[in-house]
Amino acid sequence: MVINKYQVALIQINTSDQLAENLKIIESKIRYAALQGAKLITMPEVVNLISDSTEPYAEDETGTTYQLISSLAKELGVFIHGGSWSELILNSKKHFNTSFLFDDQGVCIGKYRKIHTFDIVDPLGKTYRESDSVESGNEIAVIDTKLGKLGMAICYDLRFPELYRLMALQGADLILNPANFTMMTGKDHWEPLLKARAIENGVYMVAANQFGQNKRMLAYGNSMVINPWGQVIARADDQPEVLFATIDFDFLKAVRARMQTLENRRHLVYRLDETGK
Repeated sequence: MVINKYQVALIQINTSDQLAENLKIIESKIRYAALQGAKLITMPEVVNLISDSTEPYAEDETGTTYQLISSLAKELGVFIHGGSWSELILNSKKHFNTSFLFDDQGVCIGKYRKIHTFDIVDPLGKTYRESDSVESGNEIAVIDTKLGKLGMAICYDLRFPELYRLMALQGADLILNPANFTMMTGKDHWEPLLKARAIENGVYMVAANQFGQNKRMLAYGNSMVINPWGQVIARADDQPEVLFATIDFDFLKAVRARMQTLENRRHLVYRLDETGK
């Protein structure tokens, strides 16, 4: 049975290139959030390490980050969504950018590998090619839990509405969207995109973002929770913060009863021809 109303916590941090120090910060923030009554705790993209090294740190299920988050979820009796970190691919120079979802027993009940890699040239001519080191995932993740059906996406995925619509059609109630969203685009696009995904799909959007200058970019911060009506119900300042919001399934049901967007889809009309046009 789904818990009808509960508190979610978003951890906003400025991840450095010091793994051990980052993990200490993460643990302290998780413990604080649990102490304040959060049932679901979520973190930003690349939460454990941001480095400019050409040999990025990656780990498997025996790694320190995975083991820490799993043990904290079990000890504190909370669900923890690990934002994302680099998942090792054996015999490959690349890794996955992966989100892990742990239940309140410390069991990993869901995993999502970022589908859309950030490959762009920005207006100043700087090139970003995440695909040089990150292997794209190919599977959509919607996990059925006592906290509702939780969908998972990561950062740049936010610009691809098809992914979110498919999660909604699979029954997602809440979509976790960790990010390392840049200041350059975040100041204009972060909030509108989150609101659009919430409104058009009738879901809560829960988006923990990095903030401040890191080894890769200047991150926008402004972690936030958007309700299914498109209202910002919690927003972080530009500082380290644990942000709280209430997930209310009565409100979710009321919005869906009022706005029958998914029911009015005409999916047969939306099909592309064999050329993809």
